[in-house]
Amino acid sequence: MSPDRLGPRQNIARRLLPPLLACAALITVGTPAAAVTATTPAGPLSGVTANGHVETHPGPGRPVVLATIDVGLNPRAVAFTPGWRQAYVANAGSNTVSVIDVRRRTVIDTIDVGAFPYGVGFVRHGAFAYIANRDSDEVSVIDTAHRKVIKTIPVGDAPRWVAIAPDGRFAYVSSTGSGAVTVIDTATHTVTATITVGRSPRGIAFTPDGRTAYVANSDSDTVSVVDTATRTVTATITVGDEPRGVLVTPNGRTVYVSNTIGGTVSVIDARTNAVTATITVGANPRGLALHTGNRIAYVANSGSDSVFTFDTRTNTVLGEVAVGDDPRWTASGPGGTFLYVTNTGSHSVSVLTLAR
Repeated sequence: MSPDRLGPRQNIARRLLPPLLACAALITVGTPAAAVTATTPAGPLSGVTANGHVETHPGPGRPVVLATIDVGLNPRAVAFTPGWRQAYVANAGSNTVSVIDVRRRTVIDTIDVGAFPYGVGFVRHGAFAYIANRDSDEVSVIDTAHRKVIKTIPVGDAPRWVAIAPDGRFAYVSSTGSGAVTVIDTATHTVTATITVGRSPRGIAFTPDGRTAYVANSDSDTVSVVDTATRTVTATITVGDEPRGVLVTPNGRTVYVSNTIGGTVSVIDARTNAVTATITVGANPRGLALHTGNRIAYVANSGSDSVFTFDTRTNTVLGEVAVGDDPRWTASGPGGTFLYVTNTGSHSVSVLTLAR
């Protein structure tokens, strides 16, 4: 169990195992997906790629696990390098970053960073990785070509998330203990501004045009809307209990916020800054990501060891799959065809896609 684990455990693995095994058996003997009854969702139709990986293709929206990759202790955030050749995982329990070869799905290097690394972001076309170290109040700057830390940037108290503006010029780092967002100039690796937001800010996401940033304030139950030109909060939106993850759709019209204690996802209309719907998901939801086409979203539920999917058009839950212990944060892979999910309690990353 991780150091800051929230909520009771819900054992869904026992409930999910029978239908998953049934689906696997049907696929093995070649039974068409249409033959599966309505009470047992169709399993993945798979093919084997040149590198030996079993891949599945988008379908009704039910997630399936393709692989599990062992990493360091208590992994938090994960992010793909530009081009998706590698992924960096911040291991809070071992003060390291695991570097994953995406094609081979194996760890190829481990980099020492600061104390309790959490957020991950890439700047300067992937030349550098920013790692927010919660317990040392700094950001480690990793030279990705040499895979070593070349600089540390002091930021606010207990930094968590790292979000990179769409133009790459600035990185926003949420400092949970300071109630603020630190702005870093990525050209010089120096702090240029501090923006006061709500209490205990965590997740941050930008609109595609970079003009607005949304910051989830977990202890205020709000989202701060930040004008990135003036670096001021222009609106505050009340959401569910303890918001953490934030996702902005590629068209910039909708913002999804995971409410960890509430067990819900708030749906915000970015044009009016109003909550238009609330989606009930698993226990303690955190990371949010989109599948290819942007119609289906994933949410990692740390309290129920699962990933839910929901339809972004109807805001209805489509499926659920068991992953590792205490899943936290997510990142969409190449083209959104698959997902990485960090499992804090089982020190691993789950690779997911959608069943067909």
